[in-house]
Amino acid sequence: MRDSLERYTADQLLVPTAETTILYQQLHRTGVHWHDYYELVYVIEGTAEHVVNGVSHAVGPGSMFLLTPADFHEILPTGDGPLTCYNVVIDPSALDGQQLQELLPTAPEGSVRMICGYRDAEADFRRLYAESQQQRPGTAALMHALLRCILIEFARRCEQAPGTQPQRPFRTDSGIQRAILYIDHHFREQLTLAEVAAQAHLSPNYFSERFRAFTGTSFQAYLQQRRLRFARSLLAATGIGVTEACHAAGFNSVSHFGRAYRRRYGQAPSAFRAVQAAAGAGVWNPAPLALTGS
Repeated sequence: MRDSLERYTADQLLVPTAETTILYQQLHRTGVHWHDYYELVYVIEGTAEHVVNGVSHAVGPGSMFLLTPADFHEILPTGDGPLTCYNVVIDPSALDGQQLQELLPTAPEGSVRMICGYRDAEADFRRLYAESQQQRPGTAALMHALLRCILIEFARRCEQAPGTQPQRPFRTDSGIQRAILYIDHHFREQLTLAEVAAQAHLSPNYFSERFRAFTGTSFQAYLQQRRLRFARSLLAATGIGVTEACHAAGFNSVSHFGRAYRRRYGQAPSAFRAVQAAAGAGVWNPAPLALTGS
């Protein structure tokens, strides 16, 4: 029985002075957890059921997937041995706001960015891992370049996958993109417009104008969408109650959370939880969890 929902932070996994860490892992099973960083995983050997935000995906050699700070996931190996993989921990500061936002492939809300059968990528991950094990002149720059190449190819292949949304139009505004990454990293906190505007080195009023022009929505609406997605993923992936999911996502009022949730998703969060419970009956029935490491 799961009695806690683990949260992993970049500080726990990043080596000192590094902005990107790559791990070689053999996973027997992971409980439901989430991260405050981006996680890029490439499967070398083995098969598993990968449950992301309550939805199961089959992964095997050549599978690659990218998880965001709003995703909850669990890995359940299905073969005789463990799932052997490379796991890249990407702190948002590893690439500046403009670069990271441009490189990340788009995905429908709540879904996982994933491709399968990409065996050729193993050589790139092997080189990235080998470089991380040495401290030579240019190591950080080379790791940065290798990661960019991997993400570019990943985004291109995601675009070709059936049902994938078209790539975002190319836009550049490094200040706003840096602010977006800050929101994505801290949305569970009580963020203010002034605090986020400071990340872009802009006044609150001018930041609001630039933010709307870039995203097509207001700062408050974007922040609420991030919190709602987090809460919906939490309800789908765990047994946490609606009230706890509300506060874990950064909402102060359960009634406000319920109204916002219904406006966005067309049903109450309690109704969504009931549907998820019915769909998972006899297949995957998560026990009530308590957030830890927040």
